[in-house]
Amino acid sequence: MITQAIPTAARLSRRARPARTGRWADARRQRRRWAALIAVAGLTQLPAATTTADSPEVGADAVRIIQIDVERSNGPLNRAYRHSVGSDRAIIHLRPEHQRDLRFVKDKCGFEYMRFHGLLNEEMGLVKVGPRGEVSYDWTNLDRVYDLLQELSIRPIVELGFMPEPLASGEQTIFWWKGNVTEPKSYEQWGDFIEQLVRHLTERYGADEVREWYFEVWNEPNLDGFWPAGEEAYFKLYQYAVRAIKRVDPGYRVGGPATAGGGWISNTLKFCEQNDVPIDFIATHVYGATEGFLDEQGKGGTMLDPNPDGFAAWFSSVLEPIRRSNRPELPLLVTEWGPSYSLRDPVHDSYFCAAYILQRLRRLPPEVKAMSYWAFSDQFEEAGPVPSPFHGGFGLLNAQGLPKPAFFAYRFLNELGDAELTCDDPNVWACRDKRGVQVLFWDYHHPEQDSPNAAFFARDWPAEPAAPARVIVNNLSPGEKTVSVTHVGYRHNDVYTAYLDLGAPAGLPNAPSRLPEEVLTKLRAACTGEPEVSTVVVSPGQPVTLDLPMNQNDVYFITIE
Repeated sequence: MITQAIPTAARLSRRARPARTGRWADARRQRRRWAALIAVAGLTQLPAATTTADSPEVGADAVRIIQIDVERSNGPLNRAYRHSVGSDRAIIHLRPEHQRDLRFVKDKCGFEYMRFHGLLNEEMGLVKVGPRGEVSYDWTNLDRVYDLLQELSIRPIVELGFMPEPLASGEQTIFWWKGNVTEPKSYEQWGDFIEQLVRHLTERYGADEVREWYFEVWNEPNLDGFWPAGEEAYFKLYQYAVRAIKRVDPGYRVGGPATAGGGWISNTLKFCEQNDVPIDFIATHVYGATEGFLDEQGKGGTMLDPNPDGFAAWFSSVLEPIRRSNRPELPLLVTEWGPSYSLRDPVHDSYFCAAYILQRLRRLPPEVKAMSYWAFSDQFEEAGPVPSPFHGGFGLLNAQGLPKPAFFAYRFLNELGDAELTCDDPNVWACRDKRGVQVLFWDYHHPEQDSPNAAFFARDWPAEPAAPARVIVNNLSPGEKTVSVTHVGYRHNDVYTAYLDLGAPAGLPNAPSRLPEEVLTKLRAACTGEPEVSTVVVSPGQPVTLDLPMNQNDVYFITIE
């Protein structure tokens, strides 16, 4: 029997649907409603599931059944999603507010590595030229950046770029902070610089530590904006860099080509094989937007790829040349990814982004060892200082540290236990550890866009109802359990919609990205990530059953402790 009546699916759908003109008090009342639906139930027969999360068009009586058995495990959880995250550029890590937010993200999301541009930029002051043309090196700012990462137990993916101006052959730059993208005027000098840099890192942090790092040569050299010299010149740049690094320690990991969209992988592998050049991993980037690869000013008219499973075909095309090369075991590191490559795309702020992230990470091929989200913070200045509190920036946090829905996707992933449990629903992660059981699930509904992202995701975008979910967790040990449920979706930990509700207020006159404290207080209350908590008592042989309303692109995280 079921110990508590479960409302019909149609009734749950009405409860799940937020009022189009409601405010956050309505959302809090809704959370109290579904918190009351937690029940301990002994089921002799389950209702048939008439839909899945991949079929968003559901009938009025449809219920999505999510069955979990704590005694059925798939083995260790693959945490490629937690491997690394991106940031703006090296020098920004010296700012206190950036360090504050990095500490917060490390603590909540657990990222193990970080990658950023501009380590070799002129603003870092690494290369000095004396009055007679003699070259010397100053590692002061490099040490300050990497000491911070060491303090936070974050290891670097060392992106070797851009060209220090004393070594550069030209003046072409990219971004507001002017990263030089030209070839070195002397490749021998470039090689010496890289060797001395790596020797210094070895002396400061130790060879055992640096062997755990990754050295990635340049950034997106297949785009003219980043490397106008072309493919052959890039291979020369890579060859000089990798040989310099291996002279310091053959065990150091070096890879490339760090291209946009999977470019040059086959030719990179051929070049390394034919010229006996070491390569330890393949790095590339992928984004879910169309219209190109580089949108420095955010004016490219990006739209989401209309194929909701487009990443699957892309991964197949990227992995195929690795598999048929003489190094089929090479790991693939996706060192940038996200829904859009534009730094002015409101899809990054939308509640939709959380489900988007989970949908794609759940389907990673096993060869992918890193899927590095770009980036952790809206303190990101490729196009200049941050223009407004919410501007479609890449970050998991806005520039004042407010968590976006995307942040919660990574927070929930970090809180999953190490043993993955079996579940037939493709949009579920279920895990266990000594704390208890964790269930992360979502609805994914790919939008039918009638306009570019800049207009489509910038508006108040109410979510339509989806099939309600019944989560059934079997074979828990008897006794009292604490059940916590956290919800992300439209008007649930949805700081951008809360910002729109306040009239999209502008920042302070002399600091356009900074909101006044009274506004910040209201927005913080809209994205606390605090769970609804209940206590249940499990009798022998009884499952814990939770009935939860769902809207399109909702995300739920459940813990049973």
